[in-house]
Amino acid sequence: MGKFEENMERIRKAVACEPVDRVPVAPCGNAYMARANHVLMKEYITDFDKACDANLKELTRLDADATQSVIFSPYLLGTQWLSKTAIPGVDLGDDDMWQIAEAENMKFEDYEEIKKIGWDAWQQKFIAEKCDNNWENLKPFFAANPKAYEKFHEAGIPCICDFLMITPFEYFCGGRSLETFLCDDIMDEPELMHEIFDIVLEHNVKAYRQQILDTHATGVWIGGWRTGPDLISPTMFDEFVMPSFKAYYDLCIEMDVIPMFHLDSSWTLILDRFKAFKEKTYILALDSKTDIRKAREVLGKNVCILGDVPCELMTFGTPEKVTEYVNSLLDDIGPWGVIIATGCDIPSDAKPENVLAMSEAAHNYLKTHQL
Repeated sequence: MGKFEENMERIRKAVACEPVDRVPVAPCGNAYMARANHVLMKEYITDFDKACDANLKELTRLDADATQSVIFSPYLLGTQWLSKTAIPGVDLGDDDMWQIAEAENMKFEDYEEIKKIGWDAWQQKFIAEKCDNNWENLKPFFAANPKAYEKFHEAGIPCICDFLMITPFEYFCGGRSLETFLCDDIMDEPELMHEIFDIVLEHNVKAYRQQILDTHATGVWIGGWRTGPDLISPTMFDEFVMPSFKAYYDLCIEMDVIPMFHLDSSWTLILDRFKAFKEKTYILALDSKTDIRKAREVLGKNVCILGDVPCELMTFGTPEKVTEYVNSLLDDIGPWGVIIATGCDIPSDAKPENVLAMSEAAHNYLKTHQL
């Protein structure tokens, strides 16, 4: 068994909450990978050979068991958020962070157009006209992906997030902008939103099925950014979001793909909703805003949790503090059924010595603790 297969087996055991030889580490942090290797952001998102090599260099230094990204393009964000993206070297300085330019990019009348021509045709047209023609901008990224995956396979590092499954809520919350979407659409036109959401979800399930086949996906993110209880009520989540989560989860299980619920912000109030999904089949990826110990308490020992080393600790902490945090976390919720990573992405200004400490603490835990 080669290194790639060993790492993949370790990840699958963690998902199944089985004993592993070491606690796996699976970082995500595109901007950090660039900064850690002194690659300008402008180059990182245009020279994909350089970006891939930078990612591999850092992940090899960390002895990572897996990654959540092989290469990255910020143009992806515009397609997922129905928005324009400010790009380093184009709209921003050469080493600035990419940014979503959130605005009311989509008008209420567009919903009727979706009903008339369908989600796929409308989305293609809208992104071409209102999102800087991002499909065209993404062609170099998609062309570079096969080579990047090949390099990662040769290095023995599997990717456990091959693409994102986006809920209708997230699309329109971005395209319509937060206030307009919540007040004018969800609150005032719930029946229309259900109709539109059903159209999008039906199309997406078919499209994602084909994407899984085309990419031979290992795992996917099922994204929860603005759908958590920090922003919407549990009742609203059940009505407008949970049907998409359930449909995407079912598709992943059918296609033997690892579903990873990537949950930004605090989800503590509705952790019980994830009891709807079969134990030992999915990853709950939490940032440091959700009470990760409460997640273990609510969902039990048979759900894999990824996270949740705080970003501020990566930037402002010390290796000793990071090690202490990881050890305490594994004492409380592990060691089985845990994959260590930062909460969401490693921040771009994280200290490399802190990131290394995170990885080493996870990998050394079983050697230093009596189970």
